[in-house]
Parts: sequence; structure tokens; C-alpha cells
Amino acid sequence: KVEIYVFEDKLSEADKLLNELYVINPMNEEIYIQKANIFSKKDNHEQAIDVLKKALELTDDVVDIYSLIGMEYLFLDQYQDAKKNFKKCIELDLEDYSALYNIIYCFDFLDETNEAIEYLNSYLDKNPYSEVAWHQLGKQYVETKQLLKAVTAFDFAIISDDLFIGAYLEKAKVLEQLNRFEEAIENYKITIAIEDSTAYALIKIGYCYERLKIDDLALQHYYQAVEEDPALDKGWMHITKFFITKKDFQKALIYINK
Repeated sequence: KVEIYVFEDKLSEADKLLNELYVINPMNEEIYIQKANIFSKKDNHEQAIDVLKKALELTDDVVDIYSLIGMEYLFLDQYQDAKKNFKKCIELDLEDYSALYNIIYCFDFLDETNEAIEYLNSYLDKNPYSEVAWHQLGKQYVETKQLLKAVTAFDFAIISDDLFIGAYLEKAKVLEQLNRFEEAIENYKITIAIEDSTAYALIKIGYCYERLKIDDLALQHYYQAVEEDPALDKGWMHITKFFITKKDFQKALIYINK
């Protein structure tokens, strides 16, 4: 009932009911979690953290509480403290991927790319088949322009989960930067095979064919992309640019208007 009151923003009713529950059972950690939820809704994040720390003393499920404390610190833009609490989640549960994503978010916000790489490598020592960690490591390597290491990381993500579309996409983008367009096309095609055709992948394939000077296949994929998603302006832009390079300005004008 308290949860429903909080969901409906009836915070005073929720608070009153929690006070009644507290009299009956002051050792129930759920009372503190809901109290913290109310404080959080009122933007009193410091008080929410204080109440959650009390819940920590009462609960057997500390992972969830550390995660909630981490989120409150995120609301306060206190990324170092948030990171510490999410790290405690990982120490207790290696498979807590939401905590892992939040840790990387903190590293990114603090511009601590090298620290993120170090953390992910140490995490992978303990959990070497984590496709999420390999994928995130690859993205950090891209940030630091270590493109070959990025490709390797994305390969390990794919080995860990061969249907991981994000890893194929990121790998393809890096292969493009390395001018390895045939390999990039292969990876974009795999994403389409997994998830049916997506306009984004079709545009990227078209671009790679254009760089390889295979014009008919480039145009074919651009047309497929705008057929798949007529509202995607990038598809029409690529066709326009294609015809500009061919000095066919009449056609270019038609497509830029679209």
C-alpha cells in the first residue's frame, strides 16, 4: 500500500502508514527503504542516504541497498561516492550488470578512462566471459584511440555471446576507422541477420561500399535504408552526397528535398 501511495505521489499518506508500521515492527528494513524512497521523491537525497544506511544494518540483501545508495549519490552528482557503492555491489555479485554500467557511467562522467580500463580488466580477471564487460572495455579503448585493442575486446564480447548486436556494431565502426571496409561490412551484415534489417546498418554498409568504390552496391543499400525508415534523414543525406560526387545535381536536389 505504501508503494502504491508513493507511486501516486501521495507522500504524506505513505509516510503516515510507514510510521504506523514502524511502531509494529521497527526492525523491518523495508520500512527504511520506503522512507528513503519518499525522501528521494522530495529531493532530500542526503536524508535518503542516511535512512538507507540504517537499512543496511538490518537487511540480509545488502546488494540492493548499496545500489539504492549509489543512485542517491548519482542524484547529488557525487560520482566518486556513487562509484564506491556500485563497486560494493559488484564485490558481492559479479553478475550485477546494472551496477557495472553505473560504475562505467561514473568513470565516463569523471573523465577517468584509464581508470575505467584498469577496473574492467581486473573485473574480467574474475569474470572472463562477461560480454558486457568486454563490450564496455572495447568502448573505453576506442576513447583512448587504441583501436586494435578495441577490436580484440569486441571479439571477446562476441565469443562470450555470439548474438550480441552491440559488439558487432561497435567492432564494425572501429574496422571502418581502420579502413578495413570489407570486414566492417561483414559485421554490419551479421547485425542485420540477427535483428532483421535496420536502416542504420544499411546506411553504414552503403558507406563502406562507397569507400570501396562499389557504387551500385552503395546506392542499393542507401535505397534499402530509406525504404526501411523513410523518416531517417541520414539515409536521404547519403544519397544526396552520393549524387553530388557524381555531379548529378538534379538528383541530389530531389533527395535533399526529401
